[in-house]
Amino acid sequence: MNRFMIGQYGTFDYNKYHRDFVNGFYGVEACLFGHEDDTVNLLQESKKDGFRIGIHFPLRAGITKLRDALFLSMDEVTRAQAFTIIQQELDYLSPIQPSYILFHYPKPVILDDRVDWSSWRFDDRSEYEYESLYSYHAFQEKSDDLFEWLSCKGKEYNFTPVLEFDALNKYIYQEEHLQF
Repeated sequence: MNRFMIGQYGTFDYNKYHRDFVNGFYGVEACLFGHEDDTVNLLQESKKDGFRIGIHFPLRAGITKLRDALFLSMDEVTRAQAFTIIQQELDYLSPIQPSYILFHYPKPVILDDRVDWSSWRFDDRSEYEYESLYSYHAFQEKSDDLFEWLSCKGKEYNFTPVLEFDALNKYIYQEEHLQF
């Protein structure tokens, strides 16, 4: 059972915690907390009950216009802002000492032009790009920069970076770059 986790999204919900969390679970994954008290409660319960904390980036709601950091953006200002936001969140998370921090990848999502994406919900046009407008070379280069940066930050802040695929595109399933 030491591999199971429960999620806490939006708030640290004590009812959900007491209902779903079982002694021996690995921990709690937290995301988009609306109030500082939620973070305090998460940390307090973690210390009391001895579980690990995972973060589904970002922990704090409202720190940016969009939920996800657009660290592969073709716009260099947007890309630099994404790294700045992540750095600020890492500094905030340092006392919490999360075991891992999960990021949606790639961001912006790179969409296959042949697929009808009309049922996929995006809050803003900057959250996606089509393969035809985003070169494989740019994907490789920006991904490598991200992986190196997150690896260094993982060592510096003692967490494991976790990437969660949003939408698969040919750069992921046809190419060998991400096959380690």
